[in-house]
Amino acid sequence: MKVLILSVTAGNGHNACAQAMKTRLETGYGATVEVVDLLKSFSTRTNTWIADKGYNLAAGKLQPFYNLFFNHYKKLKPCKRYSNSCQGTCVSTVGGLLKKIVEFQPDAIYCTHYDCAVALTDLRLVYDIPAHIVCANLDYVYSPFWESGIGVDHLVIPNEDFIPEGLEKGYRAEQLLPYGLPAKQSRVAPQSKTELRKELGLADKFTVLIMFGGGHWKGAHKFFRMVERTLRGRDDAQIIMINGRDESSFRTIERNKPYGVPVLNLGFTHEVPRYLSAADVVINKSGGTSITEILDAHAPMLIYEKTPAQERYNLVYLKEKGVALSFKNEKTLRTNLLKLLEDDDLRSRMERCTEQLARNGTDRTAELIASSPAADYTGLSAVDLAPKTVKRNVKRAMKRADKLSRKSGK
Repeated sequence: MKVLILSVTAGNGHNACAQAMKTRLETGYGATVEVVDLLKSFSTRTNTWIADKGYNLAAGKLQPFYNLFFNHYKKLKPCKRYSNSCQGTCVSTVGGLLKKIVEFQPDAIYCTHYDCAVALTDLRLVYDIPAHIVCANLDYVYSPFWESGIGVDHLVIPNEDFIPEGLEKGYRAEQLLPYGLPAKQSRVAPQSKTELRKELGLADKFTVLIMFGGGHWKGAHKFFRMVERTLRGRDDAQIIMINGRDESSFRTIERNKPYGVPVLNLGFTHEVPRYLSAADVVINKSGGTSITEILDAHAPMLIYEKTPAQERYNLVYLKEKGVALSFKNEKTLRTNLLKLLEDDDLRSRMERCTEQLARNGTDRTAELIASSPAADYTGLSAVDLAPKTVKRNVKRAMKRADKLSRKSGK
């Protein structure tokens, strides 16, 4: 079978999940898979910059304005799905996207970003795309504009808690699949923390793992110093610092060794699942895919509060479920970290909550995609694929759909 995976470079999570699913489908099902960045391939440089560099800038240095934007558009009525502010970007891709679909003729299309779902929904107003379309929501919240992607066959969501809002956005119950976020698997083979720490060259003591992703995050060593000052002089704790691709933080931490507490300082590593499973608490931001990986490892979380809006919603949900505490400065980090270190009962309760909430949808989503029937593209064989023609036809159909949607209020 053939699978087209559509992603958008907006942070690292969407592309990482796209590549993870590609690997799963190729190795597990022998599928022929192609990954395409929707905006880089079919839109303008401006739209591509906004989604990638612009997002990192807004979510980092202009975070208050980004959060205002997010919260404003999250409140818009779903009936405006065909005329909201994401449609200009999505419609710009439809000509190139349809041509790619007809040329590649995938049996299934998998999407890791709402822009992809929206573009396909717009195309299906005019063209009978026979591929089975599966999308994944990669956060523990519906970001604005998911209501514009209701033309897909299935939307994978974190769990049953997210079904009611999906119905409000216009999805049918049978479209919503509470499989869990399709992130990388992070639970290692069952073994005790003591054994795992020994294999990793660590002492068997309270272990704090600090892990901040790429994207707009730089200078994670500042969080490391907060933790190091909190634990300095204690002989019952140690720190694992995973810097990922933040080479500057890695070098800064290395340059200032030794510290007043044992430290394992790492750069990019493929052993993240093992380190997560060895940790007693993970200090992180609340990105959806990172959360899923940490929940997989059954690790309580201590999460930084000053994050982009979608991650704040993620954090609220995690705290409600009892799997996370949060901090906004060094004082609250110190208070909550020491609470986790010294209160075994609290940590045990949080670990049990992570076990209840953990749900990684990679395997079930891959199985769903792989079970897609062979797609018949005969109906699209005579279609005029000129980008201007496709875009014009889609825009006309969207105007009609917008009038009907607003009139019905749905």
